Amino acid sequence: MNAAPWSLRATAAALARGWNSFFHEPCDARVCAAIRIAYALVVLAHFAVLYPDLDLFFTESGMLPVEDARKVVSPFSVVTVAKHAEGSDEQRLLSLLEIVPQTSTAVRVCWLLALAHAVCLLIGLLPRINALFVFIWLISFQHRNDLINDGEDRLMRIVCFLLIFLPTGRCWSVNALIRRLWSGHSALRIPHSVLCSAPGWPLRLVQIEMAAMFFSSGLVKLSGQSWLNGTALYYVSRLDDHFGRLPVPAWAFDSPWCVALMTWSVLIAELAVPFVIWFRETRLPCLAIVIFFHLANEWTMNLFLFHPLMICGWIAFFTPADFRWLSVGQASRSPPRAIASSQPAGNNT
Repeated sequence: MNAAPWSLRATAAALARGWNSFFHEPCDARVCAAIRIAYALVVLAHFAVLYPDLDLFFTESGMLPVEDARKVVSPFSVVTVAKHAEGSDEQRLLSLLEIVPQTSTAVRVCWLLALAHAVCLLIGLLPRINALFVFIWLISFQHRNDLINDGEDRLMRIVCFLLIFLPTGRCWSVNALIRRLWSGHSALRIPHSVLCSAPGWPLRLVQIEMAAMFFSSGLVKLSGQSWLNGTALYYVSRLDDHFGRLPVPAWAFDSPWCVALMTWSVLIAELAVPFVIWFRETRLPCLAIVIFFHLANEWTMNLFLFHPLMICGWIAFFTPADFRWLSVGQASRSPPRAIASSQPAGNNT
């Protein structure tokens, strides 16, 4: 009888090597910096849109006083802190805006602090610490008035939480400039591949989160009959409050065959891309598909910052080598070996 073709010990060792390679290979810090910059710009746009309605949304004289906010906020967003004499639970919001006076001045000061942390995140001044503060401010504003939140706000929190762990200050940041000035001429002798190398596991977390989010969206669609029979986008195109942001050809959503083709294409993409994007041969086509998908949604639908946030997350699958055709920046001047050795997750599997 022939011996078993596989060794348990060798298989376990191979799995361990694969695990370490997947999570612990260095990534290119420029990718992390690009995520930081893109995300900070989106957050600044978010805070800018909030500013005209700060009094309406977040003060005691506005649409939702604190006591009412405690009643409508998600049960996952409150903490039981005491019990009344009659035995009912008193719930407090997980929000700094509940602690400060419920006045216009106090809320505007909080908004200015949040804006300052977002600006520091944009320029890369202590980016991890400022990502933590931006995360706290996002939670504070969102939990203070849960009635104005949607999936975009949850996504904004998730990406910000992951930014706390990303090494986003290694390049294109005030941190990197200060480090270079502090090191003096000695920094000029450090190889570029070393300067742009960073731990890869935080970037892997962003990639896994994006793939899981996209796949879960496809799974939810499978439970809807209109997605299976190819009519879902017909109904989407009739949502006057969400659809029709910019002009689209009328025939595209009036022709049954075209509607069915687009509907099933969305479903197939959301179910397939999260798996095939991990292979180097299919990574770029998958990125082209998801970027086109989000840009098409941004063109046709009024979803504010949701799709720009998704694009921020998909940046995690890019590498500087993908932009060689631009012939600008350090990526185009880096030696091929340095670029290959510092490629982020998604191009090494």
